[in-house]
Amino acid sequence: MKKLTVVLLLLAAVSAFAQRNIMDFSPDELFLTTGEIYFALPDAAPEANRLTKIVSIDKIDGNTIYAYASRKEFEILMNSGISAFELLPHPGDLADIEMSSDPRQVMEWNYYPTYTAYEEIMAQFAADYPDICSLHTIATLPSGRKLLAVRISDNVDVEENEPEFLYTATIHGDETTGYILTLHLIDYLLANYNQDPRVTNMVNSTDIWINPLANPDGTYYGGNQSVNGARRYNANNVDLNRNYPDPADGPHPDGNPWQPETVAFMNFAEERDFVMGANFHGGAEVVNYPWDTWSRITADNNWWVMVSREYADTAQAHSPSGYMDDLDNGITHGYAWYRITGGRQDYMNYFQQCREVTLEISNTKLLPASQLLNFWEYNYRSMLNYLEQVQFGVHGVVTDTVTGEPVAAQVLISGHDMDSSMVFSSLPVGNYHRLLKAGTYNLTFIAEGYLPKTVKNVVVNDKSTTVRNVKLWDGSAIPAFTSSTTTTYPGGSVQFFDNSGGNPTSRLWTFEGADIQTSTEPSPVVTYSQPGSYDVTLYVENMIGGNQLTIENYITIEPDFYIGNPGSTTCNARFFDSNGPDGSYSNNENLTTTFYADDPDRVFRIHFMSFDVESTPDCTGDALLVYDGPDATAPLIARLCGNTLPDDILTSVGGGAVTFVFISDALNTGSGWEAIITCDSGVGIHQLDKPDPVQVYPNPSGKSGFMICSDNDPIMEVRIFDVSGRMVYSAFADRDFVRVPEMLAGDGLYLLTVRTSKGNYTRKLIIRN
Repeated sequence: MKKLTVVLLLLAAVSAFAQRNIMDFSPDELFLTTGEIYFALPDAAPEANRLTKIVSIDKIDGNTIYAYASRKEFEILMNSGISAFELLPHPGDLADIEMSSDPRQVMEWNYYPTYTAYEEIMAQFAADYPDICSLHTIATLPSGRKLLAVRISDNVDVEENEPEFLYTATIHGDETTGYILTLHLIDYLLANYNQDPRVTNMVNSTDIWINPLANPDGTYYGGNQSVNGARRYNANNVDLNRNYPDPADGPHPDGNPWQPETVAFMNFAEERDFVMGANFHGGAEVVNYPWDTWSRITADNNWWVMVSREYADTAQAHSPSGYMDDLDNGITHGYAWYRITGGRQDYMNYFQQCREVTLEISNTKLLPASQLLNFWEYNYRSMLNYLEQVQFGVHGVVTDTVTGEPVAAQVLISGHDMDSSMVFSSLPVGNYHRLLKAGTYNLTFIAEGYLPKTVKNVVVNDKSTTVRNVKLWDGSAIPAFTSSTTTTYPGGSVQFFDNSGGNPTSRLWTFEGADIQTSTEPSPVVTYSQPGSYDVTLYVENMIGGNQLTIENYITIEPDFYIGNPGSTTCNARFFDSNGPDGSYSNNENLTTTFYADDPDRVFRIHFMSFDVESTPDCTGDALLVYDGPDATAPLIARLCGNTLPDDILTSVGGGAVTFVFISDALNTGSGWEAIITCDSGVGIHQLDKPDPVQVYPNPSGKSGFMICSDNDPIMEVRIFDVSGRMVYSAFADRDFVRVPEMLAGDGLYLLTVRTSKGNYTRKLIIRN
């Protein structure tokens, strides 16, 4: 991945490529063997933020960028304005690799295993230590190779009040030092259980997961018998460490579909409740902590510096001079080194609330097998130190005051948490684990249907465990509601849902501006006839007491627009012909209407619900003309007639307006049209470089839906994508909160993108019906 110093042992067959201009080779020659190339871009460092979206940057040394590219990425790069290229030997090509198919020989730890031997070793761990080790297949790839992990704990495969920890290695297939060191670590933990008190305590008090090989198709690209020929990318020529959802750049920052490995690890993280972890890389010797995508630091930056410093300092103390001292003497804030998007580290921290770091542990990517034991000696104490840190900070269990049952709650530190740094208690135990630097903190516990509870003045010491078990009470009835929509048109119906907490025994709704003014039903359906914005009030009561909630301007009834109306600024309009839904348009009409977006960078989407205009060849009689701009001098993008429902029409980015002109002759007429006009962003999802003000509650969400709140930054648009990238929900608004009713097809992980007046934000959403 990232690196400062390149140390390469190269095959003679590729040495002729060294320091050659890429233009000396045809694309077929460049990508003949590995499907990817490694090269230098002299004097390109000032372009790093642009180039990181095109190629996979490996390091920046001075003003020179070192990078990988697939053939597709290289073709884009060739058209990017960069003219100076130097082709370099691929780091995955070594002349002398000590391989073994014998698991016993491999476990002397100075050989690389064949792929089959790797599977056998992983299975043997579980067979030899069944009481504390189990083998799990995260996924089987299309190649037949597997993403494997072992689980190590005293009561293996039993959910306990223990923090979950994950080590994973070699997401870049040619960075193999971590592959062998994590295999060695598994053996070390198992062999020293009940022998070494420190290891025994780790296994007894931690749910440890280790995945030594996250990209087997890349590591064994040259075949299952050797790691020689290993490459960075997966079988589909995709850098897996640029393929994850990104907190700044949205679901697909690299422009590629989520790869099988990415989906597998996302689902794996969603199924588990990892508290802390690390992913191992090669090509540098430095601890790289979050963020990679943002220049700002995390809420827990002091903690990150502490644990990173401990890893680097310990490694330096047990290695030759010059080891693990890159950048800031062995540690760095990721963005301060160089920016990447779509990285696993930021995904795990932001979307999974798992404190994961990137460990770059060898300048040489494909380390000679004879050096593997040396690097184990340099690193294993640091690996144990880092694993042990998951035990420290604040830990506890959240339960219901009355029933004693575990409760899934958000644990928030007011004035401290930002950028998704809060944590959650997890079922079935209700345990939470908040890793913190020494200090005094106020922890607030928030759970659906319960009164929030703040535990003040919790004292945390470094390398010490503070336990705070918390009981939550539902209290008196707490009003809360959602609706099927918050925006509709005259004559539209809205269904409301009482989601109140505290088990209310009675309720009273009040609907301003509706055809019915009050209701005592749990899910009334209400019709609105007139345009406007209306308040909704819900009073609920139980045996303890009652409360009232009024949300001002909760329901918006948009006015209807007719061709010929004056221009209007809107991103939500129902648009008709001159006589509306109940009649036909007239002969000899020549009418114009223009709509303006609330942001000139947005594009209009026109979706027709019905369409019936006199049909003539080439629409030379009656016709609806659509112009991509503020008047009829703009480019014509549609000329419509007939009674076939047109496809959706999109305007171009940057115009900020759409103009409709309707012309009818003196002959036949039709019933006209009804269209819904909305706005799309027109750009990729991104986030401003500032703390994320968007909050989702409850999350996880169930049948009652959920609410999205924005702090002093009105929400304009909401979109929800499932794990395949398909949009399953969208809504428009202009308020500080949006209530989303039950609308998703099934349980699982979704990505929520929220567009506000100041920027776009991406959040993880969990649906559990």
